[in-house]
Amino acid sequence: METLKKLLSEECKYRLPEGLADEFLDSMTEVDLKSGEILIPYGRMDDNVYVVKAGIIRYCYFDGDREKTFSFWTPGNVAIQYHCYYKGLPSFFQLESCGRSTVMRVSKSDMEGFVARSHEFSRWMLSLSLEQLYTNDMKLSIINGTAKERFIALAQNRRQIMERVPLKVIASYLGITPQYLSQLRKAYFKVK
Repeated sequence: METLKKLLSEECKYRLPEGLADEFLDSMTEVDLKSGEILIPYGRMDDNVYVVKAGIIRYCYFDGDREKTFSFWTPGNVAIQYHCYYKGLPSFFQLESCGRSTVMRVSKSDMEGFVARSHEFSRWMLSLSLEQLYTNDMKLSIINGTAKERFIALAQNRRQIMERVPLKVIASYLGITPQYLSQLRKAYFKVK
């Protein structure tokens, strides 16, 4: 848990005090996922909060007739289905494991209990929320441009995604076909 506590402390600018971080992590239940296992399917109500302990979780959605990968969550990332948690609506995104993964789960009621009892925890949650909004903005500025430029940005900024996530999922994230991704990878790694 020390590694996870360290990763959580790096998740946003505001640092959760150590004793409170221990209490938060101790309130969680560990969930192990197989490769490709769905943590939260589309349309399900799940207002729990998850912290990725190991592996990679992908957020994906349907844009009419095909599935698209929106983002990836890696160790230390806090995953919240905002449709469920904030609005009480069924999940818009599906959360799926990319390889064997472990997440820690805490209920919404426990989360709100921490917020109600602790000003420090509330400050951490605000900082975490702002960090997630910033990350979404940065994603748009980094994963931008031509397919080749998007691929290079991903290869340079998220190496672990390139190494551990199936090609068809990466292709979905970049908005290209798996065949074209394979060509880009060959050309990129040949140059390196």
